[in-house]
Amino acid sequence: MAEIGYFLSSEEHGPNELVEQARLAEQHGIESVWISDHFHPWLDEQGQSPFVWSVIGAIGATTGCR
Repeated sequence: MAEIGYFLSSEEHGPNELVEQARLAEQHGIESVWISDHFHPWLDEQGQSPFVWSVIGAIGATTGCR
């Protein structure tokens, strides 16, 4: 059976928003989330990316997503 996941873009969103997106994805039946691990966005206009390992820890502590 195929599984649907959700991709979190750390170049476009801050850490709180990324955790919230993962939480909402789980509430809607998503079991897996993926996140980009860039420490610097593709474009300067995108600002700064959060430290991905902290965001992963927060997602792991607040959801059951893989």
